[in-house]
Amino acid sequence: MTQTHHHDDLKPYVAKTMDFLNGIGLPISVVPGATAFLELIRVVEGRLEIDPACSVSNVLHEAGHLAIMPSQFRHLMTGDLDEGTRLMFDEINKMGLEPDHPLSRAAMQASESEATAWAWAVGEHLEIPPEVIILDSDYEKDGAGVRFMLMARQYLGIHGLMHAGFCVARANSRRNLPVYPKLAYWLQQ
Repeated sequence: MTQTHHHDDLKPYVAKTMDFLNGIGLPISVVPGATAFLELIRVVEGRLEIDPACSVSNVLHEAGHLAIMPSQFRHLMTGDLDEGTRLMFDEINKMGLEPDHPLSRAAMQASESEATAWAWAVGEHLEIPPEVIILDSDYEKDGAGVRFMLMARQYLGIHGLMHAGFCVARANSRRNLPVYPKLAYWLQQ
């Protein structure tokens, strides 16, 4: 059962993140007991459902998976995202697109590292403290290392976002896109 969230009931920064995600068109709602691959959060047909106790780091990361997914395939994402991703590639293969077609490129850049880089960009945009965007306990207890790579702008997912058209890595680029962690848009079209 979906409930309207009461900001007082949510962990710090989760309400602000929920408002942002709903505002960019990525539906998220509070559902007590929601859980799936990550604790206290689940993906259902391209929407996020979170338990009130969910960490903002998990909200940002799972939202990142949906945000970087080409919009026409987002509805395929439920539970374990590997199945939805397989269905997306099946659809793309049926289309017979060239590997360099924008839709093929966007799909190829919709992986774990790009979701992490997207989550970091949103966390910075929302002015969430770095150690809250990615917890030390995240990424098999290497959250501090992942944060370091993102802050140094040396994380693989940044380059994936660049190839998907979200941003550029350096200001001297010939492409007229913002420099990471700024993004040209929040949701992959």
